[in-house]
Amino acid sequence: MNKFIKVTAQTTLAISLLLTATPLTSLSVNATAVEKDMTQQKLSLSTQKRIDPYIAVKNNQYVLSDNATSVVSRDDYIAAKQLIAQANIVIAEKGLVINPQTKTATTALTMSDNSSLYNTNLMRASKKKYHYGVNKVTVHWNYIRIYMDKTLTKNVAAGITGGLSGLIGGAVSGPAAAGAAGAIGGFVGSAVGNSIKGGIWIDYNYYQGVTNWGWQ
Repeated sequence: MNKFIKVTAQTTLAISLLLTATPLTSLSVNATAVEKDMTQQKLSLSTQKRIDPYIAVKNNQYVLSDNATSVVSRDDYIAAKQLIAQANIVIAEKGLVINPQTKTATTALTMSDNSSLYNTNLMRASKKKYHYGVNKVTVHWNYIRIYMDKTLTKNVAAGITGGLSGLIGGAVSGPAAAGAAGAIGGFVGSAVGNSIKGGIWIDYNYYQGVTNWGWQ
């Protein structure tokens, strides 16, 4: 069973769309404009949580109802719109698949998480308190979850972040994830240190940095 430790408030899945509930595509977004807008308006975790109920998945893109404007300000609405646009770009460019139930984007090869074989293996693995772990990244509209096995975790804690940078860069791109490896490296070194019993996972919020972590 994973040992879950909350660092701040838990990040939730959410986002706003434009005035119509249609998906934003990579063809309609300018990355430079996205980066500029993201630096101008920050979304707090509480704001992201309020937006959460208004997100949906259509045609493998994050789609948000215009009703989100009833719970957040216009500025926050626009900032969220820009972030979902960037997330949809990543999903399209990397060929990821969004699970409509969890609203988590990952590779198609890992979408069989509900299979009986997966559940059987999960039950067996849960009997162990710590696990060696795996290396992978899952994408959410407002954060990425990075899984690091025990070896990679040790390297990152020791200040060797090349493997982590490659792992993140292979899964996401753009200004939202810029600096993630450095921030995560500093966090692992201070929070986990030399007491590395297995692999870990870390939530890196595009606006707030590291928000949650736990053992795999």
